[in-house]
Amino acid sequence: MPEQRQRPGAAAEVVAVGPLSVDRDLAQGPASGGESSFAMRFLLDEETLNIARSQGPVGAYKRLVDNGVLQDSEEQQRIIHSLSAIYHGLRGKGEGPSAVKGLYIHGSVGSGKSMVMDLFYACTSHHLGRCRRMHFHEFMHLIHRMVHQAKGDAPGIRPADYVAKRIVKEVGTLLCFDEMAITTIQDCCLLTPLFNAMWDAGVVTIMTSNRAPEDLYSGGLNRHVYLPPFVASLKANCRVMPLISDTDYRQEQVARSGLAADPVFCEQEEAGFAQQWWHKATGGAERQLETFEAGYGRRLEVTGHGGVVLTSFEEMCRQTRSVEDYHALCSRYHTIILEGIPTLDADGHNEARRFTNFIDASYEAHARLVACFDAPVGEVLSGLTALRDVGIDEVGHLAGCGDSDTVSSGVLEAVSRMKAAVERGPTREEVMSSVFPGRPTTLFDLEASEGSVKDMEIWQQGGGASNAPPQVSKNWDDRRRTTSFSWESGDPTAEQQTIKGVFAAAVASLKETGFASARTQSRLMEMQSNSYLDEWAAKRGFSRQAPEPS
Repeated sequence: MPEQRQRPGAAAEVVAVGPLSVDRDLAQGPASGGESSFAMRFLLDEETLNIARSQGPVGAYKRLVDNGVLQDSEEQQRIIHSLSAIYHGLRGKGEGPSAVKGLYIHGSVGSGKSMVMDLFYACTSHHLGRCRRMHFHEFMHLIHRMVHQAKGDAPGIRPADYVAKRIVKEVGTLLCFDEMAITTIQDCCLLTPLFNAMWDAGVVTIMTSNRAPEDLYSGGLNRHVYLPPFVASLKANCRVMPLISDTDYRQEQVARSGLAADPVFCEQEEAGFAQQWWHKATGGAERQLETFEAGYGRRLEVTGHGGVVLTSFEEMCRQTRSVEDYHALCSRYHTIILEGIPTLDADGHNEARRFTNFIDASYEAHARLVACFDAPVGEVLSGLTALRDVGIDEVGHLAGCGDSDTVSSGVLEAVSRMKAAVERGPTREEVMSSVFPGRPTTLFDLEASEGSVKDMEIWQQGGGASNAPPQVSKNWDDRRRTTSFSWESGDPTAEQQTIKGVFAAAVASLKETGFASARTQSRLMEMQSNSYLDEWAAKRGFSRQAPEPS
């Protein structure tokens, strides 16, 4: 028998949002006086919900602590009190341009950032006509789609202004962003004009992030040009507060509730695990192909039945997939069976990034994940979490050119020496010597160098006319070109500097993957716990069944 839904009204049932739409996704918050549609990490009983609506975040937090749902934390209380001030400010002002400042919360994985923001949103959304809570990746994908639309709909208007105007019109007073991160130069360029336009229109923003504002887009391409104006505007419109905690509260919650007696994760690919779960979740239904609308109007084909999808790491993470694809999948299917998850390291950073985005989407949608790993869950991303602590300084000092007998390895060695010299801020002569050891730089040096008589003779030629440049041999010209190339590496507009910038951007991207991997590991632990699965069942309208006898 497939799992049965409870009777209508027995639990708050999550409605699948279906295909992504710019207009619908922006306006998907509560209607006037309605309820928010996002999935909180915990359920609010009726009395707690009434307290949240009347007293705000402080009263709701105290109630949840008293009921044992949350652990009391002075750091979380500090953030809650700041959010409570925003709550009362928003309730008092109605809609329109506001003097209420937003809040940017940054801290380590599992410190409770998302929880306090979600609690604030649950308290506030009841009183606001229009507001929205989104994962930041989801928001930026919608923004890029609207920028694309702006080119056709409003060719005479700056895209950032067009997008901001639509956001204010369709979302209104409050925007809450979870897991803010800047990973591309496109996003970094767009944020300042976009957010300035939103803030000028009175939109209040609440954001969570693993990083302080100054550490966003660390090492990214042209970061020094585009990030400082955004950070300055952010601090002018939002209070920045760290949530400092050595405790991963997700792990504490897992320890209290325990792992599910009927495991949803298997390690080292137990034979038949995925098929057993398919049978349990669908009642043994025959596998069939289903299509759904994913990102940018594309249609994807998966194996599914009755809200259950059976797929693989190969299909979801090795093929080209976008964040929008994952959000569309997780909003359509309540149970996702994912097979063949390997151990990942820096060599597979593209697949790892898709996997972390996939887990973010399933966690945000509060889907049930049934997963088959090739190794213990704690080891799947352990080779990537260390990237958080690796920066351009450590990577930049490394050198190695492989097989020294090849021409290409010689070029790599030259570039390596050149890069190291530029990092030290050398003089022109030091750069020349670094790239071309022993190169003569004066006439005296040339005279003293062995086998250079012909070069010296050519150097001293006048070329016929009195003002003609001196003639040089091919050998000498090759040396000049090498030196010129090395010196251009210090020029921000030179090709070598661009290569260096791309290299730095790649290091920054890998560093961000390290942060995402740490977050994913923490979420994977929570997603196999009794508390997470109990809440999944209540929100989806299911009753969790005891394990079937073998």
